[in-house]
Amino acid sequence: MDTWRSKVNKWIIGLVAILLIIIVSGTILFIRSNRPMQQAKKEAVDLAKQHANLETVENFYWFNRDQTYFTVTGEDQSGKEIVVIIPKSGQNIQVIDAADGLTEDAVTKQMQAAHPEIMIEKASLGKFKDQPVWEITGKDQEGAISYYLFSFEDGEEIQNVS
Repeated sequence: MDTWRSKVNKWIIGLVAILLIIIVSGTILFIRSNRPMQQAKKEAVDLAKQHANLETVENFYWFNRDQTYFTVTGEDQSGKEIVVIIPKSGQNIQVIDAADGLTEDAVTKQMQAAHPEIMIEKASLGKFKDQPVWEITGKDQEGAISYYLFSFEDGEEIQNVS
């Protein structure tokens, strides 16, 4: 009877050890996979504070098209809502008055109205052909991914890649 209990205890301890290894490994993987995003956000926010007097951060977007852009939205020191679009190079930073364009909420509502069959996955703000744009990523019912570009300024649909 004691040997049976001893075997069960060893089995439980082994199972707990394996579960702990899985949890710790998963946590380490998650932290490492998020490191590039956190580093990019930190650098973009620092540049936006230097070049645009950004005071508070509302959103951060990582935009990949022809080029990579990091976009930070928030308020400047005077309390005005701004959009700061930063090329990956860190050069030619563009500061835009947020009131001059659509918010993420507005463009996603527009996307839903124009393409109700698409389930929106995410929105990113960046530049395409030197123009500020919103990129909406979505899936249809079959799981096919599509990308839609909308002008930041007037919401005109610029491109659809299905």
